Amino acid sequence: MSSEELRVLHLISRHGDRRAWAAAARSSAPGPLVVLVHDAVMETQDAVVRYLGEAGVQGLSLDRVAASRRDAGRRQVGNRWPTIDYRQMVELMAEVDRVISW
Repeated sequence: MSSEELRVLHLISRHGDRRAWAAAARSSAPGPLVVLVHDAVMETQDAVVRYLGEAGVQGLSLDRVAASRRDAGRRQVGNRWPTIDYRQMVELMAEVDRVISW
């Protein structure tokens, strides 16, 4: 299996982590998946677009981003991102070839 065929899940935990967002966008995997956990659930879509523009990268479809339902609820951020529960996150981890935690 070549690296272009690997499905990668990026777990981003820190708010404002430009390096993690740029790496996810640069991923050669088809349709990179991103799950926001902890303080990263406070990111806004506008901020992510700005981070990617500053890094000069494209390729990350924001509809491939979800947030931990529990973390979003605890931080009272509303519906900034579609949410998934812990079970769904574990299922995603099992479906991909690689998980990168930021």
